[in-house]
Amino acid sequence: MQKNKPQLGKGMAALLGNNPSGYVPTQNEQAAAPIEPKVKTEVRIETQPLLVDLEKLVVNKGQPRKIFKEKDLLELSESIKENGIIQPIVVVEKDGLFEIVAGERRYRASKLAGLERVPVIVKRATKKDILVMSIIENVQRSDLNCIEEALAYYQLMNEFELTQEEVAKKIGKERSTIANFLRILKLPKDVIVQLQKEMLSFGHAKILVSLSDDEIIKRLANEVVAKNLSVRELEEMAKKNKKESKKSVDTNKFMADQFQTLKTKLENKTGYHFDVKPKKGGSGEIVIKFSNEAEFNDIFSYLMK
Repeated sequence: MQKNKPQLGKGMAALLGNNPSGYVPTQNEQAAAPIEPKVKTEVRIETQPLLVDLEKLVVNKGQPRKIFKEKDLLELSESIKENGIIQPIVVVEKDGLFEIVAGERRYRASKLAGLERVPVIVKRATKKDILVMSIIENVQRSDLNCIEEALAYYQLMNEFELTQEEVAKKIGKERSTIANFLRILKLPKDVIVQLQKEMLSFGHAKILVSLSDDEIIKRLANEVVAKNLSVRELEEMAKKNKKESKKSVDTNKFMADQFQTLKTKLENKTGYHFDVKPKKGGSGEIVIKFSNEAEFNDIFSYLMK
């Protein structure tokens, strides 16, 4: 029987419940607020944001986003100094600390801005819910590079045994989109790094992963970076390489036929078994096979004539 899976709403309004405005209550209001009884539910959102010491917040190690641009953090930090945090950070409580579910960028910028306390929304959620919410927030804000997003989808499937269809439903994307993200994880390591640094786009990645030769993939990726080529320009280059690869295959087939003919002639003339091995650059080797010492002596005598 298939387990019922919690349906998460999309957007920060759903994450923050009925209080998306970011209003932070005074300490008196917090003290007067009724304490809700603990209930057995997968997700519970507090009705009001809380002010929490910044030092009590900890980052989520499973956070999909790994790269935070210094320039963006500095800009957000200046905005926070001027306007404060408009949108509370979403957290879960763990052993007296608060693990960040959504808002690590705001947390980092708040530290740069010198804040001592920040507004948070406390949630109760399973490990899977936390990961899904982190992905949703980052994806909807376009904060993840394509490798981070692909790894997040892979983590969902691997840790929680979800299908591509189930991941797509939770994230709000087409199954084919999830499949395309997962495919790019097969690219060579050097190209993965370029994608993480956003030197290449997801559009570039989809074209590169359609090629079968890693050396060609790396060469084209480097050329795109060096010349700042568009996705369309890379597409034309990829088509050209595919045609050249087809010609190479046809050439290899011709040479294979030639080697087979040579092998047959040698075996017919000498009576011994041969193996003809072509190599790159037109080189190769001819191997004479023997199955026992007597046959070896016979071959040796034949060659010494």
